[in-house]
Amino acid sequence: MNDHFLTHFRKPPRREFSEALYERISTEMNTQRKFNARRIMFAAALCLALIAAFAFSPAAQAALNQVVREIGGVTFFGPDETEANATPVPESQVTIVPEERLPLSEAQAKLPYPVSLPAWVPDGFTMGTSVRISYFGTKYTPVEIIWYGPDPKVGGIMLTVGQRVSWLVDTDHLQEVKVNGQPAGLTGGSWDADTGKWGGEDEKTLTWMKGDVMYLLSSRIPVEDLIRVAESIP
Repeated sequence: MNDHFLTHFRKPPRREFSEALYERISTEMNTQRKFNARRIMFAAALCLALIAAFAFSPAAQAALNQVVREIGGVTFFGPDETEANATPVPESQVTIVPEERLPLSEAQAKLPYPVSLPAWVPDGFTMGTSVRISYFGTKYTPVEIIWYGPDPKVGGIMLTVGQRVSWLVDTDHLQEVKVNGQPAGLTGGSWDADTGKWGGEDEKTLTWMKGDVMYLLSSRIPVEDLIRVAESIP
């Protein structure tokens, strides 16, 4: 999949469009190379989640037999047949979401929510010098923070923090686990809109709420270490 449009967008969408998109969503309620691919699948899953959230009411979702689960205040749902058989969207029709990279200290000053970092990560992992903020509108601005690891087969650890949104996952493999005694969702892989399938099942994502802020922690490290990283976030 060509990720050029994610990293070199030409013309950002109007702010009015982004604001309207978020409002419709909230009415219904979610090695470097390795993480470039992870971000593509992350964006694809998020876009599908956003589309489904404002395109279908809860009643319509039930009529389509979509599996919907709520764990710890986060809504998870699986793709319907239309999404599962989707054909690739031409690049010319893709709506580009503005983003910027900057040091975490500068990013925190721009974010409308607090960001807490883990006090523990496995040995050999080093946090990147910059983070990425994506602007889906002033009310939905997730930030991505990456720790790079020593083993290219394992890759790194990515922490995504932002406001609450519904999340598209493989509900057949969604598990409820605990983070500091609170329920959290654990799933493997990510949705790839190009293939209409799930990929990267060896990468796990842990999703939970911390107050009104949603945290997603993704990596190929062992699940027990992933949970330990999450539980070290104050």
